[in-house]
Amino acid sequence: MSFGVRVVGAGLGVMATLVAVPAAQADPVADGSPSALTLTLAQGDSLESSSSQQTVLLACSPVVAGTHPAAASACDELTAAGGDFEKLSGHPMRFCTMIYDPVTVAADGVWHGNPVSYRHTYANKCQAQNRSTYVFAF
Repeated sequence: MSFGVRVVGAGLGVMATLVAVPAAQADPVADGSPSALTLTLAQGDSLESSSSQQTVLLACSPVVAGTHPAAASACDELTAAGGDFEKLSGHPMRFCTMIYDPVTVAADGVWHGNPVSYRHTYANKCQAQNRSTYVFAF
């Protein structure tokens, strides 16, 4: 009988610890909302006119999964940007050639339950890599 009391007491102690954590430190992925995206990297200035495309699946919540080769790092990068593709930081800025060889990136799906549809064309792959280290690296 005392065993049950210890388990309950331990459970209440853990519960008190969890409740004491400030909301600002809460993990946004832990809210359970789905985050799953289809990511596309296409050679050309649009997906429709692309001569070559690669597509992967990236799931970040409720579990990290998918066909993305660096799924955990890509999820971390997106989480750091608050799911905003315009805020991805990418590689440290480096000089890229001025050769026009367009690359289009796209993301479709949901991020924390909110619909996502993102498209951006870069002048070349180097410029695209300056904006995202992992998300579009496949």
